[in-house]
Amino acid sequence: MNNFVLGQYVPGNSYLHKLDPRAKIISTIVLMVAIFFFKNVYAILVSLALIIILLLTARLSIIKAIKGLKPLLILSLFVFIFQLLFNRQGDIIYNTKLYFSLTSISAILLITIIYFISLKYLKLKFLWLLVYLSLIFISLKYLSFVELFNPFDLNIYKEGLNTSLFVFFRLITIVFISTLLTLTTKPTDLTLAIEWLFRPLKIFKINPEEIALIITIALRYIPTILDEAYKIMDAQAARGADFKNGSLIKRIKQLVSLLVPMFVISFERSDELADAMLSRNFVPGKPKTRYHILKWNYKDTVALVIVTLFLGGAICLYILP
Repeated sequence: MNNFVLGQYVPGNSYLHKLDPRAKIISTIVLMVAIFFFKNVYAILVSLALIIILLLTARLSIIKAIKGLKPLLILSLFVFIFQLLFNRQGDIIYNTKLYFSLTSISAILLITIIYFISLKYLKLKFLWLLVYLSLIFISLKYLSFVELFNPFDLNIYKEGLNTSLFVFFRLITIVFISTLLTLTTKPTDLTLAIEWLFRPLKIFKINPEEIALIITIALRYIPTILDEAYKIMDAQAARGADFKNGSLIKRIKQLVSLLVPMFVISFERSDELADAMLSRNFVPGKPKTRYHILKWNYKDTVALVIVTLFLGGAICLYILP
């Protein structure tokens, strides 16, 4: 659970912690929209630097935010490599030949075996994955003895590299923005803010309180369920189960021992939550009093003005050639 940041709240007394949650949600949406108006990687990098500065001013751990990127690192790497290899616009900035020879394929098989064996002994698995891919590239480039197939021309184009970096850093920036919202906002405040923002749905006979409650419960229980999953995995590993190694079929069978207790625990948690809500006389759709009432002040207005100016600048950069 320590690597999963979404839904976690870090108490603090910073400027961002004190902002009205409605202002933070609106600002988050505006910033995400602004990110999609940027057309080059430099503007994305400047935006990412500003988000990191906000994280530091809120006295939040950068390491914790980076750990929150872990579920998206493989996807980001795949998108980066895909754009790099198949985007053929612009001038060629790098050209080489890859040789599928007996020596290169044998080296790749040996590297792959070493990679999967060493996975369970290493903590920085993503860095080891990058080393593994680099070794495969070196093998294909330099071990050209006893060729089995014709060489493959690897061309990297300028636009392909720019697009790869652009998509990669834009994805990271968007995740950082959403992380900043959840780390500095209490789940109860988030519920009240979502409920307030969804009030116009009452025109269509949709209860905004129920939607806000569903979203908040989902965000709140994602870390809890993941924590239970890690505990079950540790317990099963102590009994000899191996979720990381072995064939695909064997690993799928091992997952069954994880899924069954996870479903049981999820239903137990839902029953406990329902009992807690009933004991507090919670009735969906009925009017309720509020112990905590959201208050808007000038700081929230200033924050919205700043992000609106940021969006305006992004639109201007998008329109201008």
